[in-house]
Amino acid sequence: MSKRSGSTKTFGARTRTVDLSEHWNWPRRVPKEEWWQKLAERVGKQPAGDQAPWGIPFKMAGEKGPRVVLVSKSRPAVTIPVSGKADFFCLLHAWEQMPEDIHWQDPTEGLVVGEYEITCSDGSGRIVPVRARFEVNMVDSPGPAWLALPFAMPVAVDPTKPTAEIQWGRLQTGVTGRGKTGPLVYAMPNPCPEKSIRSLTLRGLKNSPLLIAGLTLYQGASHPLRHLPRRTYRVKTPGRAVRVERADVDLGTVTRVETVAVPRGKAWLKAREAGTQTKDPPRAAEDLLEVVAAEDATLSVRMQGQSRPAQFSVGEAFHKGKSRAGKASLEVLGKRRQWLQVRVIDRSTGRPTPTRIHFSGSRGEYLAPYGHHSQVNTNWFEDYAGDVVVGGRSYAYVLGEFPTDLPVGDVYVEIYKGFEYKPVRRKVTIRPGQRLLELHIDRWKDLRRQGWVTADTHVHFISPQTAWLEGQAEGVNVVNLLASQWGRLFTNVADYSGRVGVAEEDTIVYVGTENRNHMLGHMSMLGTQKLPVFPMCCGGPGEAHIGDPDFRTLAEWALENRRKGGLSIRPHYPYCGHTEDPVPILKGLVDALEINVRRAGGFPVQEWYRYLNCGYRVTCVGGTDKMSASTALGWQRTYAKLDPNTPFTYARWVKAVRAGRAVTTTGPLLDLRVEGRQMGDTIALPPSGGTLEAHATAECFRPLGLVELVLNGHVVAREEAPAGAGKLAIRTKLKVAHSGWIAARCWGAPGPAGYMAAHTSPIYLKCGHSRAFDGPAAEHMLALVEGGIEYLNTIATVFDEPSRKRMVKLFKEARAELKGRLIIEGGCTHHHGDGHYHTHGHRHGPPSELPNGQSTTTRS
Repeated sequence: MSKRSGSTKTFGARTRTVDLSEHWNWPRRVPKEEWWQKLAERVGKQPAGDQAPWGIPFKMAGEKGPRVVLVSKSRPAVTIPVSGKADFFCLLHAWEQMPEDIHWQDPTEGLVVGEYEITCSDGSGRIVPVRARFEVNMVDSPGPAWLALPFAMPVAVDPTKPTAEIQWGRLQTGVTGRGKTGPLVYAMPNPCPEKSIRSLTLRGLKNSPLLIAGLTLYQGASHPLRHLPRRTYRVKTPGRAVRVERADVDLGTVTRVETVAVPRGKAWLKAREAGTQTKDPPRAAEDLLEVVAAEDATLSVRMQGQSRPAQFSVGEAFHKGKSRAGKASLEVLGKRRQWLQVRVIDRSTGRPTPTRIHFSGSRGEYLAPYGHHSQVNTNWFEDYAGDVVVGGRSYAYVLGEFPTDLPVGDVYVEIYKGFEYKPVRRKVTIRPGQRLLELHIDRWKDLRRQGWVTADTHVHFISPQTAWLEGQAEGVNVVNLLASQWGRLFTNVADYSGRVGVAEEDTIVYVGTENRNHMLGHMSMLGTQKLPVFPMCCGGPGEAHIGDPDFRTLAEWALENRRKGGLSIRPHYPYCGHTEDPVPILKGLVDALEINVRRAGGFPVQEWYRYLNCGYRVTCVGGTDKMSASTALGWQRTYAKLDPNTPFTYARWVKAVRAGRAVTTTGPLLDLRVEGRQMGDTIALPPSGGTLEAHATAECFRPLGLVELVLNGHVVAREEAPAGAGKLAIRTKLKVAHSGWIAARCWGAPGPAGYMAAHTSPIYLKCGHSRAFDGPAAEHMLALVEGGIEYLNTIATVFDEPSRKRMVKLFKEARAELKGRLIIEGGCTHHHGDGHYHTHGHRHGPPSELPNGQSTTTRS
């Protein structure tokens, strides 16, 4: 605490504890009645010795002997000698009501239960009443005292860092419990602060006793228990950003240390990272302090590289804008705040629209809209609110119009609404008294009018209504919210209804299930009608619980789902299990694979190509597998083409995906036509093949760098834009010699949008009666099937022997098909005695030439 100086109002406090050791008089000769015995027990558990509740120092009694001064109607008053001046008498006290003084039918708030008599050195004096429910608690008015506080001040905790002592749910409040129990803390104003005080007399007026456990004289600019609003403060030193090693405040608490590295300004407003998953280029990191404290509080900050802490006046920084300590200063950020309505208008409709929005101050401090987390918890299964962190920036999902409080002055905002809107970054100035902030966002493309519907095929944990809001804000029309099992944990099961859950404003939420096996793989049951496909998980830890048996295969799950009108998707393909995939794909039970398109293809894409190259039709879709606030709903999504002349329904979306009219994308809008035919179509050709005209178009709100045409896994045409372009297109003629498929793929230009990619589902090619075949790909599938059979026959925990035989039979059927195709179509033989079939290469010859005569390259 700082010293006071000067004749004008200054900040800082001076305190002096009063030694009451000669006046402790209880517990001593405690009556035998149960009420008195329990009171003595409670008093004996109070904190002892030097204590500082709410930052005010007190000298409490030791652990042995009498602990408090007890006064009542039947016991004499106690006079405490006091020498000095005070603006406030700070007391630790409590009124303990005896049963006969509790009147539930006639509570008397304001009942004077005691009095504190101040005697000044000049002989004058004042009596201050102690009133029930005002200065002390009362049982028959069970709310907290209006003018006193509990002994322990709440302590701020980090909700993202669970501890053994605090349950996770409680941790999310950002504060611990009340901690130590003890008497109330009361700061009694001194009516004559300019006079020296001789004594303070403690007097009880009721049979129920008044207990006093501590007394401290306080001199300061304001009430020691009245705190300033929570604000963010910046420590500034010449020439460098400040990193804080330790920060403490005496009359309050430091609620958070926020590290920022991207100050706002012109560079941030123009940055290419807006609307992307990429972090803004950082500058020197600095720590900002979020503080709640009384005006007289002193904030001690030990900065990196310094041995001694700098001490700042919180009240001076708050009221005057700055407090100095040598060359360092403490500045308040966004001191004045005010409530207003925020409205985000879609200029294409003129109506408010839900968005993902980010507000920040000049140093980059996040200004969460009211009702949203200022510190977003990105841990798994720990935050289901409408918040998300993308590219290191915190966002809130908001309706098109919402109330919040914002600081007066300059505020920086980013607004995002999916792939067909231009991301917005701008600076706005909040004026004193402003009641409305209107913002706008512009649509640069409207594929919805052409029949395209967006979807996230894979979302977990959030509620259906939250899923709807996030879908609206991200420009997603279909949100597939999936219930599942994670060991003992079951999620979203109560949200399952077997029908559309939420359907409003062109966004549909349908709750399905993700059925999972730790070894065989995962299968998402989308759009299941009536009863769900159970059990959702089998096979043991990671998915099911320890000891849960293998009971159903992916193929069996998918077959039941199809019979119930659902769409079966292999999620996050080919990861998580990667064993049974050939079985349901060969049987035509997998409607789509959830593909994460990475630059140069990557393993998921190449694994998908293997099935296409063997003539198995399977669509690609995009889903996020959102399981925390670190993932934006729909950042990887599906575009499916529906008939624009028919109403949009979930059933029509299922039909479009099953037909293969889908694109997976993390940003680019991509379409493909071959001879005017669209994705999912089959083009019949003579046995000798033919020449086809293909046309691929890619567009994006961020620069594109490359678009390619892929024929049977080989790149046969490409268009590049090294400097980036908003639109890229290929129109070329391709020579086709074998049955197979054509698809298009594209990527963002190097830079913040470099991660962006898209891939169309194929257009299939049928040359005569032949079927596409790739020997090494079939061998790979066969190896997976053989592994699954051995697992089920050897170490799998099975439900019963008939279940094991049933599951193995499905694998054997797939094995027989692959062996037959390897022998008949691949011309291979079973040799080497190791059980494998070898084709020694692909059946297909070299790929077609590029239009410009260059040899084809394969991105792999």
